[in-house]
Amino acid sequence: MKKPVKPDSSSKSVSGSALDAEAHAWVLYFASGENAPEKQKLFADWLAGNPDRRVAFERAGQLWDAMADVEDVENILTDQNNIETFQPRRRMSRRILLGGGLAASLVCAVGIGSLTLQQVPPEMIELSTPIGEIKTFTLSDGSEITLGGASQVRGEFSATTRNLELVGGNAYFDITRSKDRPLTVDTGSVRVQVLGTRFSIKKRTEQVAVSVDSGHVRVMTDMAARDLRAGDRIVSSAALRLGPVEPFDAERELSWRSGRLTFVDAPLHDIVADINQYSGRPVRLAPSAPADMRLTLSFSVKQIDQVLAGLDAAYPIEVRENDTEIVISQGR
Repeated sequence: MKKPVKPDSSSKSVSGSALDAEAHAWVLYFASGENAPEKQKLFADWLAGNPDRRVAFERAGQLWDAMADVEDVENILTDQNNIETFQPRRRMSRRILLGGGLAASLVCAVGIGSLTLQQVPPEMIELSTPIGEIKTFTLSDGSEITLGGASQVRGEFSATTRNLELVGGNAYFDITRSKDRPLTVDTGSVRVQVLGTRFSIKKRTEQVAVSVDSGHVRVMTDMAARDLRAGDRIVSSAALRLGPVEPFDAERELSWRSGRLTFVDAPLHDIVADINQYSGRPVRLAPSAPADMRLTLSFSVKQIDQVLAGLDAAYPIEVRENDTEIVISQGR
């Protein structure tokens, strides 16, 4: 007995006769009315592995259409002594096998290289951390995202796209390379597009900072675009839009991943904003506080209370606290 031909999803080259046999087996499968998701994926891989396969599949479909006029052909095709590979669960009628039903099935199957993958529901992504927590998440494609305290990323992955949104806070992205599925991170005012790289995005109320740890990214706004490579940093704000590309110290800039906040000549309002991602009580700047006073500090997120007490003692500011909040104002 002749062994049935099984569709092969590998990318190795095959002879014309073997290719036709594989194509015929796929035609019979789709004609049976079956449409299992795992088979759709196998078929998509089979098509993508060799451009000749699409031609063979279309040729096989045309041959089946031509056989519609052959008397009792449906009985011949479903005879177990001829084909066993995709035995249908129910008897195929002539209408399903050779009529408009098959034509419709083949039209769908020919486009399955793109259509089938789109039929798979997109993967919805919702990542977040509470105040005080730093956490690394692993995505389905192998990428990793580390979120700082009180941060949120959401989005969706499909067969052709990887779209994320940094809703708030900061995140370090270690993205698995995929030339066919670029990854885009949207912050609302800035979009970052990559194929595969490591980079950080910090979103504050008035600005967004992008720092590239490895690889290459493109940073875009509605008005401009910049290409950044490893060691580059750029800040976008309402006033400056996309600022100049500048070098940065990765060890200092990315120290938050290990629970350490580092600031060099940073305004007090930025320091307070970052502290609020880790403080058990919200820290608020009073209207009289010197919000633009610039400071250089480095401390663990577990030392916030001590740092604020030190600022009160060393700088012209006053730190008052109660059970619900900490307020910084101008010192006397």
